[in-house]
Amino acid sequence: MRSMDPMKPPLNPPANPPMTATDRQRTLDYFERLGRDKVRLYSAIDCDRYLGGWQVRELADQWLDEKAAEERPVPLWRRIVRRR
Repeated sequence: MRSMDPMKPPLNPPANPPMTATDRQRTLDYFERLGRDKVRLYSAIDCDRYLGGWQVRELADQWLDEKAAEERPVPLWRRIVRRR
């Protein structure tokens, strides 16, 4: 039988708990403060080290997609149709 040594990590570490709405909003606010370029850089280099676990990586990808969509120019025909 294996002894329960407190200095040894468990064989199966617990999974990351789901993000709460508060954690999600704080993370999005942090992304806004960092800016698009730094979030892209941190998520590309080592997301676990700089930003957090896999949930934060997915949130960063979604946030970057939204920022890219905001910066795309709106076609002329959509602007004309929207006015009516």
